[in-house]
Amino acid sequence: MDAVGRYRRVIAFGFITYTVFVIYLNFQTKETSVEWLLKKHRPSLNHSQHNEVLNFTTVTKENEISQGNGVTERCSKINYSYDQKIPDNMFRNSLLPLKKYNVTFCRVPKGASTFWTRLLVCLERDIWKPPFVFKPNDGNAKLKNDFSKFSVRKAYELVKNTKNLMFSRNPFSRVFSFYVDKLFSPNPFYWNDLGIGITKRSRGIATCGHDVTFNEFVDYIINTPSRMRDYHIIPTNDICRPCKIHYSFIGKMENFENDVSRILKEIGAELYPYFAENFKKEYTSDAIYDIVQAYFAYRRDSDKCIDRHTGIKRVWLKLQIRGIISRTIPVPFTSKESLSLSFPKLLKSIINARDISEKEDMKSQKTMFITQAYSTIPLDTMFKLQSVYKKDLQIFNYDLFPKHLFGPRRNSTIDIFCLK
Repeated sequence: MDAVGRYRRVIAFGFITYTVFVIYLNFQTKETSVEWLLKKHRPSLNHSQHNEVLNFTTVTKENEISQGNGVTERCSKINYSYDQKIPDNMFRNSLLPLKKYNVTFCRVPKGASTFWTRLLVCLERDIWKPPFVFKPNDGNAKLKNDFSKFSVRKAYELVKNTKNLMFSRNPFSRVFSFYVDKLFSPNPFYWNDLGIGITKRSRGIATCGHDVTFNEFVDYIINTPSRMRDYHIIPTNDICRPCKIHYSFIGKMENFENDVSRILKEIGAELYPYFAENFKKEYTSDAIYDIVQAYFAYRRDSDKCIDRHTGIKRVWLKLQIRGIISRTIPVPFTSKESLSLSFPKLLKSIINARDISEKEDMKSQKTMFITQAYSTIPLDTMFKLQSVYKKDLQIFNYDLFPKHLFGPRRNSTIDIFCLK
């Protein structure tokens, strides 16, 4: 009997030990540290890159404007060569000349390119007003691109003989911004041009293109050959080629206002009234007008894919993601009201919500949204995405493994794009 009792106690102890061990492993899987995750999922690297991965938490001065020297050194360090599958005309067509100041600007999609184009037009034409005098879709806000008619070698030579500038943006932020702006927000043009193909490849059947998930979009970037990717998400270094051209100034979207101010001073345009006292409000008002105008311009075509109330909710969430409206302010319209909503009424409601939100910490809100969006992307997929933009991250001195994006993947069902 004692032997049977001892046997039962051993079995019970073993079962309890096993249960505790399983619970421990499960807890570790959910709550494990960034360092453990990176060690477990580390991609293949050559020896020179190894220390960079292990030391990914090093501060990288992401907000520091560059005058080219640091970029040149980093290009040399990584033994840079641009992607020759990207056609040369993409580089040439991205160059904007500001002849009056002997300046060339290389515009990068999702890198304040629309703003800079309007600002340069104002400078070239002596329009001494903030760039918002032109609306984002104004056909008059254009500069003639003289570079497209030259060979790439000649274009290099011409650019090097001017003060030249460009803006970079963290690639993870740029990818997220494109998705929100072109695929999540009502945009039938991109739904047709890009969304339908993504859903067909991902699901085997084509939808209206309106319901591409962020995960599907990231997979599209990873699995599409570079020459076939949408222009807006081609790596910045392949567009402006900063390792081929020594740029006089490389600003960063992360330090936008300060860098623009300094660049204007450096090119001799410091008297331009770019900085009005209420610049930030003008900037967001311009963004709001553009978003609302686009919604109404696309509404008839959007109606074929989503109802109008869903369209309004997507516009509202887009403004919250951009840090213009607080996430605590709900959409102020019912489904019925959305059917006949006018341009002035929607515009006024958004402006009012923006004004109410001004005292809140919108920077933290923006970080929260991008963190939640990327937390739905599997870590092995994140490494593949990082590989696509690794040169951008290295050349422009961004963190290869930002903690808020490469952190623990919990079994979360939170989807910021799920509208109720």
